[in-house]
Amino acid sequence: MPGSSCLVSFCWLAQISLASSTVACTVTVSQCNCLSIGGYSMIASELAGFASELTIEDVPRAVRDRAVLHLADCLGIAVASTTMDFGESVHRAGTRLGSGQDSRVIGWGTPLPAASAALVNGTLIHGLDFDDTHIEAIHHASAPALASALSVAEAEDASGTDLLLAYIIGVEVGTRLAIAGQGEFHDRGFHPTGILGTFAAVCATGSVRNVSPETMVRAMGLAGSQAAGILELHHSWLKRLHPGWAAHSGIVASTLAEEGFVGPASVFEGDNGLFMSHLGRVPDRTALHLDDLGSHWMTAELALKPYPCCHFTHAFIDAALELREQLLDSGRTLDDIESISAPTSERLIPAVAAPVDRRIAPETIYDALFSIQFAIALALQQGRVDLASFYDQPLDDPAVRRIAALVTCPIDEQSDYPAHFPGEVIITFKDGSVLQKRHASSRGTHEQPLNESEVVAKFRSNVTRRWDEAAAEEVSKTVLEVENLSASQLVDAFCETTGQRGAK
Repeated sequence: MPGSSCLVSFCWLAQISLASSTVACTVTVSQCNCLSIGGYSMIASELAGFASELTIEDVPRAVRDRAVLHLADCLGIAVASTTMDFGESVHRAGTRLGSGQDSRVIGWGTPLPAASAALVNGTLIHGLDFDDTHIEAIHHASAPALASALSVAEAEDASGTDLLLAYIIGVEVGTRLAIAGQGEFHDRGFHPTGILGTFAAVCATGSVRNVSPETMVRAMGLAGSQAAGILELHHSWLKRLHPGWAAHSGIVASTLAEEGFVGPASVFEGDNGLFMSHLGRVPDRTALHLDDLGSHWMTAELALKPYPCCHFTHAFIDAALELREQLLDSGRTLDDIESISAPTSERLIPAVAAPVDRRIAPETIYDALFSIQFAIALALQQGRVDLASFYDQPLDDPAVRRIAALVTCPIDEQSDYPAHFPGEVIITFKDGSVLQKRHASSRGTHEQPLNESEVVAKFRSNVTRRWDEAAAEEVSKTVLEVENLSASQLVDAFCETTGQRGAK
């Protein structure tokens, strides 16, 4: 595979269900041939071929190293989530869904069936909204891919290298499906992470279990009727669940397919398939990046979060923190501010800037996490935006709300969303002077990546919400050695039941 401009080239005999009939055919997928059977371009077949043929040696060393940091980031967040009410809730629910010894839950070490462990772990990884995002795809790529890969890899007694490969495959598949939407999933009220993460989980599961490409195609067909995620979140924990449910559903779909249950191969491009039902159109090959599978690594483009809130707010936080330093250096105070303007991408205003009263004075943590006004106020008032800002301090701090009330969010005419999530803060003082800062992208994106020491510092900060500093340091060293461990050994490091960890 190395050296090929297209890393997807394979042939198999597939049984494909189309229009209530079964067609036996020989399938060849290559860079030049768009697979077409019965009028359908077989997107699932191309993704399955990639997932089943890719080896860890095909993945560039730099991509693998970056993937290890993202894996560590996710597991650190999961540990922090175990201290939260939603984490305890999903853990209790997972234990009631059935007993098993396949895989374990991060933090507690509770053994569960693989699908149930993935449900809990995926929710823990995403629950704080601190996990990574592929910016252009607007997709939390790691959570469903890693939750499924980790649970299945432990169940199958796979190596850490097998786990890492499956995780990378899941990221590459899920991100391609999400990026083709160009923000339209969100526009229509769908959460791509919950929907497209299900197919990522299918491919991650299939990679660990070494299933055939046709089995993976069947599984993706079945996953299409399990893939779900709406953005009607009002005062709920729903969004936190999406990656966990996606990971769970991907494992279930794969298991059904492995036992011969047939799903539609036209799941993506059929008249009633995923894209027509959710977008009203089928993206072309270019939009899906099918021709650069295995040469363009979207894993390397994932953006790590330095702040535990919606990624749409991050560039605004970066700008506000810089302006705070300038403000203080000039001898001014926050009382000198007359108004603050934060030009916002028009399509994002409903998500993070309106309704204005709820963004200025959030009633719930989720309202606060998705508020440009509140994020800017935290940055200016406190000089930091961290977990304590949302979970350890009151949301109704009068000083923060006073600054938030000064923020308006007009339409950003310069925005190139969804290619980037830009942010600009313009502070006008009572004497008429102005401080202004704009960021085309935020810290943590692949344009401004966090380095290893920054990722490790974030990891330790998250882990110490449950365990002490010594345990955090030990496990931070262990997770970076994932390629030299078995999947079970990695999970051991994150489980109190092994006797190696004590709750804080």
